[in-house]
Amino acid sequence: MTFSPNLDQMTPEQLRALAAQALQLQSQVEAMSRKIQNDEILIKQFKFEIALLKRHKFAKRSEQISPAQGSLLDDLLDTDLEAIEAELKQLLPASSQAEPRQSPKRAPLPPQFPRTVIRHEPENTLCACGCQLQRIGEDVSEKLDYTPGVFTVEQHVRGKMGLPSVRNTDSGTGARAGYR
Repeated sequence: MTFSPNLDQMTPEQLRALAAQALQLQSQVEAMSRKIQNDEILIKQFKFEIALLKRHKFAKRSEQISPAQGSLLDDLLDTDLEAIEAELKQLLPASSQAEPRQSPKRAPLPPQFPRTVIRHEPENTLCACGCQLQRIGEDVSEKLDYTPGVFTVEQHVRGKMGLPSVRNTDSGTGARAGYR
């Protein structure tokens, strides 16, 4: 607890001593505040340096392997790769002996649904060279249609056209409807 003297009852020497003491305390406070500011600046500087050192030590760069170390692993990698290839060769014949995979096919729509046949024919059956294209087959696709209370099937029939002198088969080679 601080003592607050009564200034009216103090002698002039006591007042001068009190003023000198106040000035001395004020200079000490200013010195301490400068020291605190210097300490805060040093603390900020040290924190920055610590952050840089941590980043240098624990960053991604520190996890990289030098080229000299990389060459040490080449022999081990070769033997590991050979062992993996041998295991794969043992496993592959076993999986190829299983039944051959079939591509998944959608089940046909039930025959009891009424069908509407929609034919898609080319507007022009002449080839670019002037020859008449002949029908060599057709593709049929079905689409289920629903109107409230009734299921119907739309059959889309698309004709395959080809030149009479060229035998076209639909093997996915693009030999359809005027393609050569």
